[in-house]
Amino acid sequence: MGTHHDNGEYRTGDANRRLVRFFSICLSTLLFVYSIMAVRLFLDRESFDAVDLLLLSARLLLGGVALLVVVDPPWLARRLDRQIDLMGSLFEQAFANSSTKEKIRLIVLVTMVSLLLELVMIRWLASVFPVFSFFKNFTLLACFLGLGAGYAVADKQPCAPALVLPMLALFVGVVTLLRYDVSAANGFFAALPMHEQTAVGGTTDGPNWLVLLKSGAPVYVLLAMSFVLCACICYPVGQLCGKLLQSTDALKAYSLNLIGSILGVVALCVMSLFWLPPAVWFTVTGGVLLVFVLSRDTRLPVGVASFCLLLAVLSWPVQQEIQRIYSPYQLLERMAKSDGLMNLLSGGAYYQKVFNLAESNRGHETEEDRYVRAYYEFPFNFKNRPQRVAIVGAGSGNDVAAALRMGASHVDAIEIDPAIAHLGKHYHPEHPYDDPRVTLRINDARNFFRTADQQYDLIIYGVLDSHTALSHASNLRVDSYVYTREGIAEAFKLLKPDGVMSVAFALPNESLGFKLSHILQGLPGAGKPLAVRVRYDSSTTTAFIAQKGRDVAMPDINAFAAIGFTDVSKHFAQPYPEASIPTDDWPFFYMIERTYPVSYMIALGMVLLLSYMFVRKTIGLTGPIERGYLPFFFLGAGFMLVETKAITELGLHLGGTWFVIAATIILVLVMAFLANLIVQGRVVQQTGLAYLGLLVSLLVGYFYARNHGLVTLGSPQVSLAVSCVLLTLPLFFSGIVFSTLIGRADVNISTALAYNLMGALFGGLMEYNSMYFGFSFLYLLAMGFYFLAWMFSWDPAAVWTRRRLGILTQDSAP
Repeated sequence: MGTHHDNGEYRTGDANRRLVRFFSICLSTLLFVYSIMAVRLFLDRESFDAVDLLLLSARLLLGGVALLVVVDPPWLARRLDRQIDLMGSLFEQAFANSSTKEKIRLIVLVTMVSLLLELVMIRWLASVFPVFSFFKNFTLLACFLGLGAGYAVADKQPCAPALVLPMLALFVGVVTLLRYDVSAANGFFAALPMHEQTAVGGTTDGPNWLVLLKSGAPVYVLLAMSFVLCACICYPVGQLCGKLLQSTDALKAYSLNLIGSILGVVALCVMSLFWLPPAVWFTVTGGVLLVFVLSRDTRLPVGVASFCLLLAVLSWPVQQEIQRIYSPYQLLERMAKSDGLMNLLSGGAYYQKVFNLAESNRGHETEEDRYVRAYYEFPFNFKNRPQRVAIVGAGSGNDVAAALRMGASHVDAIEIDPAIAHLGKHYHPEHPYDDPRVTLRINDARNFFRTADQQYDLIIYGVLDSHTALSHASNLRVDSYVYTREGIAEAFKLLKPDGVMSVAFALPNESLGFKLSHILQGLPGAGKPLAVRVRYDSSTTTAFIAQKGRDVAMPDINAFAAIGFTDVSKHFAQPYPEASIPTDDWPFFYMIERTYPVSYMIALGMVLLLSYMFVRKTIGLTGPIERGYLPFFFLGAGFMLVETKAITELGLHLGGTWFVIAATIILVLVMAFLANLIVQGRVVQQTGLAYLGLLVSLLVGYFYARNHGLVTLGSPQVSLAVSCVLLTLPLFFSGIVFSTLIGRADVNISTALAYNLMGALFGGLMEYNSMYFGFSFLYLLAMGFYFLAWMFSWDPAAVWTRRRLGILTQDSAP
């Protein structure tokens, strides 16, 4: 990574000025786009009044100022440069006067803030605009970029942590304005610019790239500008972390860094456990920074004012008729339908609604209610009065209520989101969750079926489609492993003889229907499945029915045809490419085929371009790459891939619940901490054996990941233990290598972490290869990166290799 020198173009005193200018240009770009959208919306109106004209004038004025900042940055610079310089110089003076003990204590707190800020921005953005739920690691990569750049210049540029809260408050304010002023009215920023990775609600079967680009352009602007703005916000935090880490020896500093990171994850877990809103997330994050870091800064009033503005924006009661609940998975918005019953939104998009189909309400049923009744009771035409029923994606309770009406003796209702179940328990008019015949299980569907000890007459998948990513580091959705060949097969095994499985789905395209049909056709012991277009909630909603031991026939076909149900079994029985059927290794159910999605490639191109621009504006690119630090870059890339694989694999084995994902992230950090302790105790002083253990464990993990569905290792508990060992061993060996390298006298820990974070960013980009090759391929990529780390490390064997390859240079010689 190149670092700049005081060569006139990049004077150290200008560093924070450039950061603020870059931030201001990107923020102003968003505001200018907002004003254009607002004008377009105004012109589409058939009538307006004086208030509308006043609001339009305010928006135009805001857009004009934003345009001035974009086209003439010096106009803003003349008004802010002196204050920005003071922020940096005054903090540097206070930092120089701080004791070493105080700096060491701050390492844990500031590191906690850095990770908490990263996680909070990921969660908050995903709750505001749906696109951030599907590009969830986009925000993560932005934070890596900002923190990494900050670490890189920790001892080379003046640090101004007082900039964090003002930038954060402005960013949150503008994004909130976009969400509730423009996007709420017309969805300019709510579109999902993707075709291959189909989104819930999408309808295209063939790509019309002109239409997609036109509808997605505002979203790409939002993604691009948010990426840079998040990086800018994290930059001073990374810089401060880097300065503090140099206050003590590298291994001790790294231990404190990992402790702070663990505390950051734990803090967010606690807030998620109690469904606390963003105002609390940002209060904890900004409050720690304000109280412990900026309390003695002479610019404290700026931080306090920004903090108050931030909390005011987050707490402002927009759309008071809507109740907002921040579950551990998503933002749920409860509102009332025209009949007064509950309607649920997820991140602003329609999600679920409840109906009152009780026998006592039959006299008041509308035509829509009768159709909905026919849909929910449809599976029971194939299994009359079942003894035991399992309902996957039980949600707010419609399917459960139908099972009770149809005489089920016992119902296991499986719902992963406790907040949705809570709302169903309190607001469903039939109160199905209060019935003693119902057992509500807050669990991942895949994990429930793997651990279930009962057999069922009927298993119903209740239009289970997730709007939520599995984790911040992965491109999977929470339900991705539910719809794999192995996942449905596990559920099918739990059926009794003659048991029935019903899988209903609102198909965004026909390919998903072919996938479900062919998975059911291939189930061992299943007869020929039935596919019926039921058109509930969408004209494409289709129910797929499979039964053990016999073909499924459409009951009373004329009666169902009269209400609009259509038998489409022959259509979905047509041949379909086997390679496009989702498996546990390639669980991308929503992708039409194995491909590099164009929309994702556009996003990745944006990441690379914007990262280059950000590094050029903040660090500068005048210095050479320091080859001695390249091992840290490749270790970061490999670690990111192995962590992603660990999250997805443990989510598969233990359930993709928020708690399992959080525990996995904590486990990753704990493994790194333990490895660092071993190196601190001088148990390991050379990296050769650690590299060997790392590569061997990755190779074994790769073959196990490719074949674990076919390998029997005794009891399920033994298989689970083997999986956990195989997933954690690479992280442990990688931690030993990393700690051994940073413990050497000639290594600057701040620079090492900068390279490591930039490598993690690159590894995050490489994770998209799983969309084509599958997740086991990440092991091969990780092995390649770890081999490069070994080749560029300081070991004699690696030096010999570099000498043989002719790449030994003076700055990398031992």
